[in-house]
Amino acid sequence: MALPPSGAAREKRIGGVRLLLSGAATSDDRVCWRFSHVDHGGPWGFDRMDSATLCEVLAKLRDCETMTLNELRRTGDFFKEYELPGGLCKEAVARLAAIGFDDASKIQRLRFTGTQRLYGFLTGNIFHVLWWDPLHEVYPSNLKHT
Repeated sequence: MALPPSGAAREKRIGGVRLLLSGAATSDDRVCWRFSHVDHGGPWGFDRMDSATLCEVLAKLRDCETMTLNELRRTGDFFKEYELPGGLCKEAVARLAAIGFDDASKIQRLRFTGTQRLYGFLTGNIFHVLWWDPLHEVYPSNLKHT
């Protein structure tokens, strides 16, 4: 099977949902964002975000667009990747099934201030935004000695 030329689009299915992937997806590509799979119907939709927070999140995402995928992965605590289901809360696992992403093997997150997290699926250099988690509920941490 011939690969599409560099820069050409190709299709991938995750959970029965079609993702259009750019042909250029190396670790030296700049990070970019897609919002077509934002989960508006679940508990972590963007409708729960106030306008000031939305502006802050968009500014941070804009700043990240100057980074390569390798640079994003090296940001330490800002970017993390989790195996699924891993430590996802049971509501998040159920929600993934409800929206057709139950066959995904990994999910990525970006940590904002305090408890705020943005979750999605990284395919190549494209971060497909899924959930806004302001209270750190999707993948709760189990801190020792607390």
